[in-house]
Amino acid sequence: MDLNIVKLKKKKSKSGDLVEFLKSNELDKSNKEFAQIYVATILPEKIRGNHYHKKKLEWFTIFNGRVKVILEDIKTKERKELVLDSSQECLSRIFLNNKIAHVFKNISDTTVVLVAYTNKIYDTNNPDTYEYKVL
Repeated sequence: MDLNIVKLKKKKSKSGDLVEFLKSNELDKSNKEFAQIYVATILPEKIRGNHYHKKKLEWFTIFNGRVKVILEDIKTKERKELVLDSSQECLSRIFLNNKIAHVFKNISDTTVVLVAYTNKIYDTNNPDTYEYKVL
């Protein structure tokens, strides 16, 4: 399974935390052109995902709460589970290659704030999102 997790240091100040989510020098040449950043929320005990993409690559982190992330390679059926916790000193940024089904479950009592970058702009006529029951 093509999975990459990078620890992101929180820079603390009197007004709050700052995290440098993704820099252009961390992207390979095929992903240098800007595509799309989005922010999603997940209510307590709810899930987001249960799908995969054939073309899109995605980078994820959370800025509030805790989530259980379950991943499954749709070809090999290899599964991985991990927990992202925004209260840690460093946040984890997950890179997911295409054809990795994923689901995020909020396991905290607060709303999770998820930030993501994808290398393809969402197209309502061709969303490149395929349902896949992970959880």
